[in-house]
Amino acid sequence: MNILYALIALSFLILIHEVGHFLVARWTGVKVLEFAIFMGPKIYSWRKGETEYSLRAIPMGGYVKMEGEEEYSNDERAFNKKPAGKKALIVFAGAATNIIIAMIIITIISLSAGYNTRTIAEMNEDSPLKAAGMQAGDEIVSFNNSHVFHPNDLALFLYVSDGEPVRISFRRPGIKGIQEVEVFPKKSEPVYLIGVVIGGSETQPESIISRVEPRSPATQAGLMPGDVIIRVDDLEVSKREDLYNYIQKNKDKPVTITVERKGDPVTFESIVPMPSESYYDLGVQFEYRKDGFFGSVRSSLSYSASTIQSVIYTISWLFTGKASFKDISGPVGIVTYIGDVVEMGTGFKEKLFYLLQITAFLSLNLGVMNLLPFPALDGGKLILIAIEKIRGKAIAPEKEAWISMVGFFFLVALLIATLFNDIPRVVQRFFGG
Repeated sequence: MNILYALIALSFLILIHEVGHFLVARWTGVKVLEFAIFMGPKIYSWRKGETEYSLRAIPMGGYVKMEGEEEYSNDERAFNKKPAGKKALIVFAGAATNIIIAMIIITIISLSAGYNTRTIAEMNEDSPLKAAGMQAGDEIVSFNNSHVFHPNDLALFLYVSDGEPVRISFRRPGIKGIQEVEVFPKKSEPVYLIGVVIGGSETQPESIISRVEPRSPATQAGLMPGDVIIRVDDLEVSKREDLYNYIQKNKDKPVTITVERKGDPVTFESIVPMPSESYYDLGVQFEYRKDGFFGSVRSSLSYSASTIQSVIYTISWLFTGKASFKDISGPVGIVTYIGDVVEMGTGFKEKLFYLLQITAFLSLNLGVMNLLPFPALDGGKLILIAIEKIRGKAIAPEKEAWISMVGFFFLVALLIATLFNDIPRVVQRFFGG
C-alpha cells in the first residue's frame, strides 16, 4: 500500500508539472495537440476542441504535445512560431507549478501542525554554540557565509563537515546588527535503537508495534508488528517515549521486553540495542511556532528556499567530491523512500501528514532539477531559447529535438546508474541481504 502511495505522489507531481506547461501554452495561444495522463500505450482518449486528452497504460507521469514543438510547423499557433519570451514562459511554467504547489502544501502543513524557525529555543549543556557564547533566543543567520533559511540548512552543511571550525552569524534580541562567533562542531552521541516503530491510533494502544526493521535486534529477537509492548525490564511502557527514553539511558546493555500478543504476555530476553551513526551537531533545539496564516506563509517561503538551496549545494558537492554519487537515489530509491516515510505514520492522519511532507519536498526537488541547464530538461530548453534570442534566429525544431534526444539518453544512463545504488538498498531493506 505504501508503494502505491509513492507512485500516486510521483505521478501527481509529474502531472502537476505538465499542467503548468499546458495552461501557459493555452494562455499564450499555442495549439496543444495532446494532454496525456500517464505514459505508454493509449487506453482511452477523448477530444475537446483541438486537444486530445488521453489515458495511457503505464501509471507514471504524463506529457503535453504542442504543435511545432518537435518539428517545424507553418501553423501560426505553433510553438516554433512564438517569440522567445513566450516559449520561455511555457517551458518555465512546469517547474514553477511544482514549486508553487509545494509552497501551498507546506503552508497547509504549517497552519495545522506548526513549524520550526531559526531561533534557538534550548541548548544542550555541551552545545558548541553555548561554548562559543550564544544563548537561547539567538536567531542563526548564516553558516560560513552560507545563508540559513531553515534549521535543515545546518544539518545539510554539517553533513559534509569534518569537525573544522565554522563561522556562525546570528541576531540577538535587543542588540542591533549581526553578531559572529567561531564554533567547533561536535559529534553527537549515538541514538540506541532496537528497530521498531511504535505508536497507536484512536483505536490502538500507544505502545503497539506498527513496524519491525529487517535485520534489527527486534527482528532477531522475534518481535512482530501488532505486538503491544507492556514492559521493558521492570519499567511499565504505555507510550513510545517510555521505551525510547529507557533505552537511551540503558545504551547498549541487553534489555528484556514483554509484549502482549493476541491477549497473552510474551517475554523476549537479551535484546541488545544498536547505536545509530554519529554525526556532527550543534547541540541545540529550535523554536517551534504556530501563529497563523502569515507566519505559515513565511515558513513555506523559508523551507522552499532552504530545499532549493540544498539541491544546488548537493549538485555542486558531487562535482567537488564533498558528496558521493553513492548517496544519490533514482526512481526505485525514491519510491522506496516515500513508502518508508509514509509507513512512519501510525494512523491515517499521520500517514497523510508524512505523505504531504515528502510530496512537497519532492515537488521542490523536481522543480529545481528540471531547471538545470541540461539537454532534455526544461533548463536545457531555456538555454536554447536564450541562444535563439541572442542570435535573433530560431533553432530548427528538428535540431532541438536531436539535442533533447541525446540528453534523454544521458538521463536514461544516469537512471540506470542509480539502480546500482538503489537495488542493494532495497534488497537489504526487504530481504536482509
